Amino acid sequence: MGDRKGEGIMKFKKIGSMLLAGAMALSVAACGSAPAADGAKKDTEAVSKEATGKKADGAVTEIRFTNWDGGDTLAVYEQVAEEFNATHSDIHVTVMNIPDEYDTKITSMVAGNDIPEICIMNADTLMYKFAEEGIVVNLNDFIKNDPEFDESNLMDAFKMNLTEDYMAGYGIGSENICMFYNPSVFQKYGVEEPPASYADAWDWDTFVNKCRQLTIDKNGNNALSPDFDPENIEVYGINISKWWAGYMPFIFSQGGNYLTEDGSSVGYAEDYGITTLQNLADLIWKYHVAPTPTTSETMPGLSEAMATGKVAMAFDGQWSNATLMADEVEYNVAAMPKMGDTAKTVMTYGGISIMNTDKKDAAWEFMKFLLSKGACEPLYKSGLWLPTTKAEFSDEYMDTIITEQHPANYYESIVKPQIDGTAETAVVVTVKNFAKINDILNPALDDLWSGEKTAQEAVDSVKEKANAEVMGWYGK
Repeated sequence: MGDRKGEGIMKFKKIGSMLLAGAMALSVAACGSAPAADGAKKDTEAVSKEATGKKADGAVTEIRFTNWDGGDTLAVYEQVAEEFNATHSDIHVTVMNIPDEYDTKITSMVAGNDIPEICIMNADTLMYKFAEEGIVVNLNDFIKNDPEFDESNLMDAFKMNLTEDYMAGYGIGSENICMFYNPSVFQKYGVEEPPASYADAWDWDTFVNKCRQLTIDKNGNNALSPDFDPENIEVYGINISKWWAGYMPFIFSQGGNYLTEDGSSVGYAEDYGITTLQNLADLIWKYHVAPTPTTSETMPGLSEAMATGKVAMAFDGQWSNATLMADEVEYNVAAMPKMGDTAKTVMTYGGISIMNTDKKDAAWEFMKFLLSKGACEPLYKSGLWLPTTKAEFSDEYMDTIITEQHPANYYESIVKPQIDGTAETAVVVTVKNFAKINDILNPALDDLWSGEKTAQEAVDSVKEKANAEVMGWYGK
């Protein structure tokens, strides 16, 4: 969410040119003023506002909404702002797009006392830091004092809590890690397609075996053959994802987490962490079913790799549906395989925060609008995002946003995990000091992916330094 996934920082993905003009007509309801108490006489200003949509003095509150996306995602933000402005003539929202050096520029604005009113931010870089400094407001203060807001519509997984009582932001643009696959490759080599349901997910040994059947050298031998040539591979069984969200489904599968349960040390150093990392590296160097880092540099992107049959399966973010759908690639999605007893996935998303300015009440009105049912519907229909509210996760609403262009298993493999708890909360939202810890672990793991060290050796080389940055869990 430039792409900084390799650093463990989620940015929303730009999507291809696939949003139809008709889909851009958003069905978002206007947020009216709160009703007066029974028997209370409305004052002149309230009556005037109800009748005209304006304050009695005609004043308009100007607020800025900052974000980093471009393309169709930015177009949706701008459309939401236009809809809001048309129905709230006492508030005017300007979409402020900052495509590069977002965190640096927002920090500079704050330092210069030119604070934008409502921002999309990552928990691990700015959101919690600003909340601790009093720059980001506690959303609970608005929620409990706004009778027109339905708190039950919010989902716990997307509450970005600094402490148990302090909600610094709420998630938007939810996305899962999932497994993409090319059905034609499976059919060509007579391999059973992966299950859609997480209840039926492949165990790790089964998954590895399928990868070996689907990895083909230039002579047509698969990776199970004694004649297999690992130096000349034409089709790879799997392409793995080398960042925290690519590891966490398998760590969660084994009952682990990014930190130990007591929040005192990194989970990568535990048995479940070492097992996860080594199993993934073995796909490259032991079984030769995933491309090496060097080979990956010349591999085509997911859409082309799938379309041309260069890979049979890939671990990637759900946002990749947008490109695959736009490119009309023949593909499907499946449950992530499991290393432990239960198959899991993990969510990634950014959050909306309201800054502590004298315009925070107006910013809250826009935040409600942004989270209203259907506000970002074109991004759901494109395959880029999933919703983050209960109303939008209803079966009735899902039926309207899953189109014929979505892969057949989209609901079962991507949507349902967020409803039934299979998709775990993003660790950047729960782990204190995440960015600093991750910046220590990631370079060490480069030696694992290059085949120079085992998982144990790579993690041991930085474990002490990483643990020195561990500060426990947020929200407790």
